[in-house]
Amino acid sequence: MKKACVLAVLFITLLNIVSVIFIKNIIAMTFVCCLFTGGGVAILYFYLMKSIGAYEQKLKEMEEANLRVENIRRNFVANVTHELNTPLTSISGFIETLQAGAADDPDTRRKFLDIIAIETSRLQRLIEDLLLLSEIENKKESTLEIINVKHSIEKTVELIRPIADKRDIELIIDVDSSITLEGNEDRFVQMMMNLIENAVKYSNEKGRVWIDGANINGQKVVSVRDEGIGIDMQHQERLFERFYRVDKSRSRKVGGTGLGLSIVKHIAALFEAELQLESEPGKGSTFRLIFK
Repeated sequence: MKKACVLAVLFITLLNIVSVIFIKNIIAMTFVCCLFTGGGVAILYFYLMKSIGAYEQKLKEMEEANLRVENIRRNFVANVTHELNTPLTSISGFIETLQAGAADDPDTRRKFLDIIAIETSRLQRLIEDLLLLSEIENKKESTLEIINVKHSIEKTVELIRPIADKRDIELIIDVDSSITLEGNEDRFVQMMMNLIENAVKYSNEKGRVWIDGANINGQKVVSVRDEGIGIDMQHQERLFERFYRVDKSRSRKVGGTGLGLSIVKHIAALFEAELQLESEPGKGSTFRLIFK
């Protein structure tokens, strides 16, 4: 803008000099100079006002963006505080009860210690997920490798199989062995771990979970499908938000931290993959990753 203003002033000055040189009549010369100067000032004023308006609009947009970021930060802090406070309050309450004399009863002591162990484990998972999410959001991936998708998924399934076996859920893998990706394999495994574990936890007992992978129309597509409880349409848009839960009581019961799908979304972005969801209550869900 400064450069444009300088050029405008020089141009107006040049026109006035030309007028002085070629117009001999003083009245006419004065009129022409005033006309050029007035026109130049008017154009300059219009340009400046337009630039100022654009800057004001940009400033307004920045203020709105900062406000949105601040609201997100405030909500995140409130959610983290609540999620951390819940298990800590439970642990503290049971410890106080044990200290008050309940520890003398072996059955009560064993029951309370089991609950404290569960809440401690939940607290540890929550902190680990928060650290992982922060690392994904703030650190560009430097470790790039060729990932054999089928091999990575088989490795992930073996880690989850004990959880599936407890609920008698069959894990079915149908992945094309030729599919490869470029990226960080640990991140890919973390993403698939969350998707498959969710499918197992929210499926009915003796159900099935399919993990498919294929080249479809020139794109690499990996999906996780279950026959579980499904997700109502009103929840699907917010499902990948941090700490958003469709059923809070069930989520806590199965050990969810409320961050799993948010982690999936961020890792998918690292792989430049499109994340899709198809679900219907009572008919299960399909999470689909489409890699460019």
